[in-house]
Amino acid sequence: MWPVILFPLLISSVVGGWEKKFINFGSFVCPREEKALGRCLKDSFNLYIPQLASGLPEYGLPACEPLVVPSLTVEQSTGAIRVSSTYSDVTVRGPSKMKVTNVDVNPRKHLVVVDMHIPELLMRGRYRLHGNVLMLPIEGEGTFSGRYSDIDAVVTIKLGRAHRENSVDALSCDSLDVHFHVAGASVQLNNLFGGDGELGRAMNKFLNENWQKLTEELQAPLEVALKDFLKPLADHSFATLNADDILYS
Repeated sequence: MWPVILFPLLISSVVGGWEKKFINFGSFVCPREEKALGRCLKDSFNLYIPQLASGLPEYGLPACEPLVVPSLTVEQSTGAIRVSSTYSDVTVRGPSKMKVTNVDVNPRKHLVVVDMHIPELLMRGRYRLHGNVLMLPIEGEGTFSGRYSDIDAVVTIKLGRAHRENSVDALSCDSLDVHFHVAGASVQLNNLFGGDGELGRAMNKFLNENWQKLTEELQAPLEVALKDFLKPLADHSFATLNADDILYS
């Protein structure tokens, strides 16, 4: 977990074969030993993730926040909630505040598993819904806002090889999947029941008291949005390495 500024010290302190023990990873020189490599990758990701909000033009990465989810449809038919809803023009803010807490590298299985914490995700957009809640008909169309708080996410990256002309294979991010657990959530649906204030407030209160159900239905689209946020970072980060630097086979 040594920054590049310490590179000359590494050369002077490691006698012979140092290039087999360390990997250049962005602005870091990382040990190849699995646990030390995981700690070094954690520090490297935490350096780059905040910069993704405004983009990294030197690496060809555009601004990634807010995330935009053009549209999604949710069918809820569990317990007292039976609602069909669509959401459009959804923007998500907060991914660039995430912190990587642990990285496990498994060169034999070609896997990198990243644990991270996201303080909150803030969503805004438009909605349309109809259905029944506690046998009460519900309908509405308008704007909404939502907040997910204290999110613990697990990112699983499958590594592979990318052919290079006249050179050794590069490391590639063949796939990236995100799954997370949410500690709390809230939502505000405006213009429920055609703008009936009393009914709208009562329904928003009920939905927020049963936020786990809302989270279950909206989690999959948000996991896809986080995947879209993280994949360019992983693509760039691992493409700078030679496959043989990480993979055992």
